[in-house]
Amino acid sequence: MEVTLAAPAVPVSFGATCWRVVRIALSLAPLIAVHLALIALFFVPVTIVSLVLFFVMTRITGLGITMGFHRGLSHHSYKTSRAFRFLLAAAGCTGLQKGPLWWVVHHRIHHKHSDTEGDVHSPVVDGFLHGHIGWLFTRDLMHPDHDCVRDLAKYPELVWLDKLWMVPGLLAAAACYAIDGMPGLIWGYCLSTVVIFQITFAVNSIGHTFGPQRFKTGEGSRNNWLLGIFSMGDGFHNNHHRAPTSARHGLAWYEFDMAYRTICMFRRVGLVWDVRQPPEAVLAEATRKVLQPR
Repeated sequence: MEVTLAAPAVPVSFGATCWRVVRIALSLAPLIAVHLALIALFFVPVTIVSLVLFFVMTRITGLGITMGFHRGLSHHSYKTSRAFRFLLAAAGCTGLQKGPLWWVVHHRIHHKHSDTEGDVHSPVVDGFLHGHIGWLFTRDLMHPDHDCVRDLAKYPELVWLDKLWMVPGLLAAAACYAIDGMPGLIWGYCLSTVVIFQITFAVNSIGHTFGPQRFKTGEGSRNNWLLGIFSMGDGFHNNHHRAPTSARHGLAWYEFDMAYRTICMFRRVGLVWDVRQPPEAVLAEATRKVLQPR
């Protein structure tokens, strides 16, 4: 009797696995480096100048992320000039959250598939830690599909910035070092970058798990007051999912939205215009739910 042996399973290529690990490590190297640099906080003394740099950098990077990457590029919630849009995007890049097109691709995918299998960072589907940071390590992030950012890819300055996304961060780090030496670098730049990173990614995790839902949006977005304050308004995440293209995220009087206030300030001086608001029905619904007794 003839016996036919089954062909052995083809093992996953060791070289391909190693290359994938290397690609992920390279894509996250600057981010990992600033986190590891915080060990130096125990050895580098804090100075008044470094604390001032920390405050300034958190404002620059934070507004670059929430006003530039998020409300401007991702959702077109206001209009501005190409030059000012580029400056905001460069400010966002100082946070080392990769380039503007990369950031927008994943944020738009998040809105399209929010809290379903297609969501790249859903804490509802894959757990809190995955939604916060684990998703960065579970996929090859080097070359995302740019089909959903063709509106931005037609601008060469944004494409250039997306490829050289580390440059603004390196320049900001060098400036902090030039101003105050190691305290400026560690306390002023590295600490501010880590704080903004953790707050931004907390919107993905905490913003879909903890807090009330004013609107029934069909996914897990929440309004978290404390996160809203620290994230310059992005933590009023349920409001945002109800009206994604609105420049205003804080709808109640107690929801302080620093990014929206800043957008309004820039509008007054002519740097931005056509600032989009939530639909009247959304504002009416928000007002009704805020005023009704609990």
